Amino acid sequence: MFWNIFINQNTMILKRRLFLVEALLLGLLVLGILLAIFMAVEENQSSTGMLADERNMMLETLTWPEAWNNVIRLGGWDGLAPFFLIILVGATTAQEYSWRTLQIWLSRGISRPALMLAKLASLLLAGLLLMLTVLMIGGLTTAVFSSVINGSLNLSQIDLSHLVLSVIRAVYTVMPYASLTFFLAVASRSTVVAVSGGLAYALLLENLIMSGAGLLGREFSRLALNLPGGLANSLMALNKASLGMGNNTGMTLLPPVHASIGIAAWILFFLGLSLWVFQRQDLAD
Repeated sequence: MFWNIFINQNTMILKRRLFLVEALLLGLLVLGILLAIFMAVEENQSSTGMLADERNMMLETLTWPEAWNNVIRLGGWDGLAPFFLIILVGATTAQEYSWRTLQIWLSRGISRPALMLAKLASLLLAGLLLMLTVLMIGGLTTAVFSSVINGSLNLSQIDLSHLVLSVIRAVYTVMPYASLTFFLAVASRSTVVAVSGGLAYALLLENLIMSGAGLLGREFSRLALNLPGGLANSLMALNKASLGMGNNTGMTLLPPVHASIGIAAWILFFLGLSLWVFQRQDLAD
């Protein structure tokens, strides 16, 4: 029965015009960003404002294999995909209350925990598909850049296992924000509250908390690293390490295992809250 719910939820999400529009818009944004960087570098080729070494470093970020790290980052927690996923999660979850699809599933004998888990699993798949959109458009665009700039794709320098793990890490780091939005949608039954709340936290509130913690001292700053953004930054640093880039940001990072467990804890925390609220909701009204 869980599998039937999961398939139904996926079909509902993937056939929605919202998902198709988001995937198209996300692909166009990725293409536009990469083209803008390439054109900016080319226009400054003869300018005294950009040295040859600086230009070469910029071009390396647009060519394989280093370009993959930048493309994946566009789909990670500090890229574009999280905002699209927040909108998708908030809209699809909250609207089910007004469409009364939740009541239909429950009337068929489906347990509330099973329904919640199936919905969250389908949202995870949606996040993966949005990431694949970024990879497809970004990969094709940077492949063209690589051929034009280097004359080849340097396929021998690409570690496929690291590439796959980097994609998984990127999708994983986005899930706490999706889970938060999911909880807001369940608790409020409102698309506006869920989407605006998720975006407000991702864009503003988390940065304010981390900045404020830094002003209060080192211990508070260290504690703030356990927020979803701090954990995600620590985990995504492994993507750079896999390309031999290391941590050149100067930011304090947590151990990868710590970051992975912390992200899982946030996901489970918001899922638990969602289930707790959902179990007590009266869906008859």
